[in-house]
Amino acid sequence: MSGRLQVGSGLVDPKVNVRTVLAVLWICHFILWIFGDMFSLLQEMTEPATDTAVLYVAPSTAIVLTLLVVFSLVGPPTQVRLANLIAAPIYLLFNIVFFVDATEGWEYYIGVFYVLFTVLIFWRAYTWPREAQG
Repeated sequence: MSGRLQVGSGLVDPKVNVRTVLAVLWICHFILWIFGDMFSLLQEMTEPATDTAVLYVAPSTAIVLTLLVVFSLVGPPTQVRLANLIAAPIYLLFNIVFFVDATEGWEYYIGVFYVLFTVLIFWRAYTWPREAQG
């Protein structure tokens, strides 16, 4: 098993697979997204959502996030990389719209982390290690 030994700690710091990192970042983004929606809904407990766009876009977005987690772990590397390079900027646009619509301090606070996770996802997919040539 290869890993980096931290001097003086006696602990091996194994390299984490890119797939695992991407899946965990998508999970973190999804958890924040769910929390943000739940918190927003709790503050607006006057009427249930009846807007057709909301009723279809929100679940579709959740399904795509869930599929990205699974696909990041089991898909072919080139397709996983491409899917993340496409999905992260799309979600980044959603996050920017969230910032534009934000009115409460907590929305800006959570929005920073939305952006952070999507940028990290894009960066990690973009810098996916390549096989050594030669």
